[in-house]
Parts: sequence; C-alpha cells; structure tokens
Amino acid sequence: METVRIRMMTKDDLAQIIEIDKKITGRERTSTWPQKVSSHFETYDLALCFVAEVEGRVRGFILGNIRGAEYGLPLGGWIDIMGIDPEYQGRGIGRMLADAFTEECRFRGIKARVMTRASDERLQKFMLRLGFKRGELINFDK
Repeated sequence: METVRIRMMTKDDLAQIIEIDKKITGRERTSTWPQKVSSHFETYDLALCFVAEVEGRVRGFILGNIRGAEYGLPLGGWIDIMGIDPEYQGRGIGRMLADAFTEECRFRGIKARVMTRASDERLQKFMLRLGFKRGELINFDK
C-alpha cells in the first residue's frame, strides 16, 4: 500500500480538490462551489482543512471551520466538505482525514461536528464508525 501523508491544506491544492469533487459527483458542480472552497482560504483558520497525499498528489480532502454561535451551540469544529478520490476510497484515507480534523479540534478544546442529509446513510454510518454521535440540531423546511 502506498504511503498516505496527511497535511494542512494550501491554496495550491484547490485545483486538485475540485478535480476530486468532479470525479465523485460525475459533473462540474455549480460555479459557486470553487468559490466556496477558495473562501476557506480567505475567511477561516486553515488549521481545520487537510489533504491526503499519495505519491505527491492530493487524493482526499476535508474542509472545516470553527463556528456554532449561529446555532446557539458552543464553538465547535464543523466539517463542511469531505471527499476522497473514488480510486482511493476504501483505503482508510477518510478516517485519516477525520482523525486529523478531530485531533486538531481536541487540541483547541472544541468538539468536532458534522451535519448530514437525513437520506445520506452511507455518511452517517461512516461518522458513527468514527465515534461521532447524533447531535442536538434538527432542521425544519417549509
């Protein structure tokens, strides 16, 4: 198995992250997605954004930030976007990225948090395997 290196994300990783997302979704996402990703570099502390490299190429990523007050919760580290190149899924890279994220949260004295769609059972099961538990938030639509 190739060596996986987890490191903090840099602006130079943006193109590879967008490429991975396109492989996952099978399409170019809306034109705002690259801006959402790049806004992390301008808005948030990048200590909660990591990439997984294999042989010098980004093969996975996790973008997060610190927030919570808008939900009436203590500040926490929130996972916003996570993706693993489909050719590299099932190799533990997602776990390694989530571990780096949660370790940084622990270092900062905050909880790691993530929201999922109710229908995304795969992601929910993955988060449960990582030790996450159902949180306090429930959303309503009209």
